[in-house]
Amino acid sequence: MAVAAIQDVRDVLAAYPDLADVAVLTHVQDPAGPVHVAYVVPGSPGFDLAALHTYLRGALPGAAVPAAIVVVDAMPVASDGTPQPQALPAPDLRGLMPYRSPESARQEVLCTIFAEVLARTRCGLDDDFFIMGGESIDAMLIASRVGLAVGLEISMNEVFDAPTVAELDRLLDTLSTEV
Repeated sequence: MAVAAIQDVRDVLAAYPDLADVAVLTHVQDPAGPVHVAYVVPGSPGFDLAALHTYLRGALPGAAVPAAIVVVDAMPVASDGTPQPQALPAPDLRGLMPYRSPESARQEVLCTIFAEVLARTRCGLDDDFFIMGGESIDAMLIASRVGLAVGLEISMNEVFDAPTVAELDRLLDTLSTEV
């Protein structure tokens, strides 16, 4: 994500009515590599983190949605009032997977379909449909496009049951032997 995109994410977060302060930083953590994390200070005691996630998925393209949102009590500042982003807590990014590239032509097609439907710059074999913000309409689009591309009809429920490209590829192997 480019610097301008980080500012775009900050602007979208700043427009959310229930936040008092926001920051977006890049973190590098194995195995995920560089990812962007949003830090937010709630504007009220009834802050709803799930609602913020939903808002971000609707307001930003999929690739721009931060990998994590960390709620903090206040943004750290030095005694002279300058921001101290390095003092923010490190996020828990253990659930993120490293990129694993496609190993076959069909996997390449599946990765392309996932990336296009979920508005990602790329999708690897282990990237999870749900973690990438996939919803029912996305599953229907993926199922339709996969059917056209590989000649096997699948349902959105099969996308839900096999939410990574690697799992969907294995499912297609099974379905192709049943035909």
